[in-house]
Amino acid sequence: MLRLIAAISITFALCLSTASAAPSADKNIDKREAVAIAKRAENGKVLKISEQKDRFVVRILKPKGRVVDIIVSKRTGQVEKENN
Repeated sequence: MLRLIAAISITFALCLSTASAAPSADKNIDKREAVAIAKRAENGKVLKISEQKDRFVVRILKPKGRVVDIIVSKRTGQVEKENN
């Protein structure tokens, strides 16, 4: 009986910790984080970052002179598209 109560208590505590961690996943990323994500996707010098409604566009100068735009989702931080 005590084991059952302990198991229920542990399960309840784990559910609470998972529920409290969920809102942080919905946190939007900021410009600094978007730049770091874009630099991981493409090596080079950041020329400009533009903020749009739901995304950042990070313009990067590649070592050989080519310029690419990296689009980073504000909500997820994922690289949505790379314009080459």
